[in-house]
Amino acid sequence: MIEIRNLQFQPLTFNLAGDRTLHLGPRERTSIPQKDISPEITLAEKRGLVGLSKPEEKNSSVSDETAETTEPKTTKRRK
Repeated sequence: MIEIRNLQFQPLTFNLAGDRTLHLGPRERTSIPQKDISPEITLAEKRGLVGLSKPEEKNSSVSDETAETTEPKTTKRRK
């Protein structure tokens, strides 16, 4: 899957590889299969109209245990 993001403040429409079309609203992002990336979309990326990236994967290496054992920092009250 590839995430495509409209970098413009206006809607964009692209032809996908095949017979389908993709409508992106202003600043909207969506994920599409990599096989649907058409030459029109790659050209739009080169022109700076859209951004293509892989969707972010959740990083599970940060454990929840460290977040739970960390206590909030306390300060002494001044008199």
